[in-house]
Amino acid sequence: MLPLVLGRRLGRCVLTVATCFVALAFAADEHARATTFCVPTFSAACPNNGSNVAEPILEKAMGLNGTDGVPDQILVAAGTVVEDGGFEPASGFKDPASFEPVGSDPLTIVGAGTGATVLTTSGSGNVYMLNLSNNGNSRAIAIRDLTLQVPASFPDGLGSTILLFNGDVLEGVDIVSLNKESDGVSSVGVGNLAKRVALSGGGAEGLIGDGFSAGSSGAALTVEDSEVDGASWALVTSGTGSHLVARRVVETGTRTYGAIGSEGTLSVENSIFELDDAIGLFGSAAAQDGTVEADHVTVVNSGGSGPALEGKKFSSTAGDVSIDVANSIFRGFGSGYRTETPFGPGIGIVSISARYSNLPSNGSSMGGTVDFGTGNIDVDPQLTADFSLPVGSPSIDAGDPAAGLVDDFAGAPRPADGNGDGVAIRDQGAFERQPPMPPVCCDPPPPCCDQGEGGQGGNSQQSGGSSVDLTGPRTKVLAGPGSKLAAGKARFRFSSSEAGSSFQCKLGKGKPKPCISPKRYTGLAPGRYVFKVWATDAAGNKSAKPAKKRFRVPAA
Repeated sequence: MLPLVLGRRLGRCVLTVATCFVALAFAADEHARATTFCVPTFSAACPNNGSNVAEPILEKAMGLNGTDGVPDQILVAAGTVVEDGGFEPASGFKDPASFEPVGSDPLTIVGAGTGATVLTTSGSGNVYMLNLSNNGNSRAIAIRDLTLQVPASFPDGLGSTILLFNGDVLEGVDIVSLNKESDGVSSVGVGNLAKRVALSGGGAEGLIGDGFSAGSSGAALTVEDSEVDGASWALVTSGTGSHLVARRVVETGTRTYGAIGSEGTLSVENSIFELDDAIGLFGSAAAQDGTVEADHVTVVNSGGSGPALEGKKFSSTAGDVSIDVANSIFRGFGSGYRTETPFGPGIGIVSISARYSNLPSNGSSMGGTVDFGTGNIDVDPQLTADFSLPVGSPSIDAGDPAAGLVDDFAGAPRPADGNGDGVAIRDQGAFERQPPMPPVCCDPPPPCCDQGEGGQGGNSQQSGGSSVDLTGPRTKVLAGPGSKLAAGKARFRFSSSEAGSSFQCKLGKGKPKPCISPKRYTGLAPGRYVFKVWATDAAGNKSAKPAKKRFRVPAA
C-alpha cells in the first residue's frame, strides 16, 4: 500500500516543496500507526477503526510492516488457520508446511483463546510447523491464547511444533500433537520463555516426543507454570552450553525420561513428575559436559526396575556428567541410581549426588562417583493424592536447613515450620507444608476472636488462646466449556478462596492429579463428563466439596 499512497500524494505535490514534505510525513506517520492486523478479517475483537488492517493470510501478516521500526500485533479470530503453502514470504526458508515470519520489529500474535483459535498445517514433512528462526527473521515474537496443532500427516516420530529463536515468548498456549512422537517446543536461541503452555497428544494416536528442549549450542529456554502429558522425553538439553530452566512444571504419563541433560545444563525446581515406568533424571555427555540439577522436585514412578537417577558416558571423550539433587522426593523406582562410564585417560567422569532428599539409597555403578550421604532418607513420604505432604510426613522439615528457594509449587512461603517444633526448615519435595494459621484477634481484647480469612469467620478453632486452621478452602470453577463440546477439547479456569492453595483435578473416572489453572484436556471421546477440582490451603486442609462442571462431547 505504501508505494501507491506515496505515488498518489506525489502526484498532488504541485504547490510547494514544503507542502509535499508535509504530505509525505503524514503518509509515513499514517503507515507507521497501522500495526494491528486482523486475521482473517475485521471482527469485534479487531474492528475496522481506520487504523487496523484486515489480512486474510496469517503468514503474510507475519511479515507486513516488519521493518518499519514499530512493534506489530496480529489478532487471529476464532477458527482454524491452515498453512497450505499458498503464500510464502519473499525471504526465509519458504517451506510450504511452515509459518515463517519475516522482519526485525517485535511482533505479538494473539488468538481468541485455546481451542478457539487453532494454527495447523497441511504439510507432511519433517519440519517445524512454526519456524521463528528462518534466515529472514530476527523478530522477538510473542504468541498467546491459541492452540498449535501438529497434524497426523507429519512423518511418525518426526516433525515439530515450534522453533524459538531469540526473545520469543509462548504464553497461554496449548500444543496438541495428532502425530506419533512429534516434538513440542524447541529453542535454538536465547531469552526464550514458555509460560502456561500445555503439551499433550490428541486424536487416536497422537503423542509428544520431546516436550521442551534447548537443542543447540548456547540455546536458552525458561519454562514456567506448564504441563507436559505423555511425552517420551519431557525436558531436554542437547547442545554445548545450552540451558533449560523449568519452574512449576507438571509432568504426567512421561514414558522414558522425566528430564535429560545431554550436554548443556538442565535445572528443575518446584515441579512434579508423574512417570509411566520411566527414569527420573538422566545425564549424559560426549565431548562437552552434561548437567542436571533438581531442587524441590517430587517424582513418582508408576513402577519398574529403572533407577531414579542415571548418568552415562556414551564415548571415550572429555565431557563430564553431573546430576545434583537437593530437597527432592523420588518414589516408585527400582533403585536410587545407576552410573556407566568407560575407563581411560582423558575420559570425563560421571558423578551423582543427592542431598537432603527422600529416595532409595541402592543402585549400580560402573565407574563414576555417587554421594548419597548428606541428609538423605529413604522413608515413605505418605504423599497425598496431589503429592503434597500430610501431617506426620517424614519429609516435613527434612530439607536443607540452609537458605534456598523462597516459595513452593503453589507459591506458599518456604521455609515454614510444618511440624510445629519452633524451627522453620525446608520440606522435601515440591510442596511446603505450612504451619497452623495464627489467631486473628478483635478489638478490644480479650477474649480473642478469630474471624478467619478476610474477617468472614469460621476458618479455625480456638483452644487455650491459640487458633488452628481446620477448614478447607472453597473452590470455584471460573470458566469452562458449555454443556456441549464439539471439538473434543476442554479448558477450565478455577480459583480458591485462600491464596497459596494448590489444586488437584479429576475428569470422569480418572484419578485426581495435581493441576494448575487453566487445566486443559484434548482428544476427548464422545460421552458425558464431569470435571472436578479441589483446593488444598497452605495449612493442608482440602476443600470439603469439589467444584464441578458437567459437559458432553457429542458424536461426530
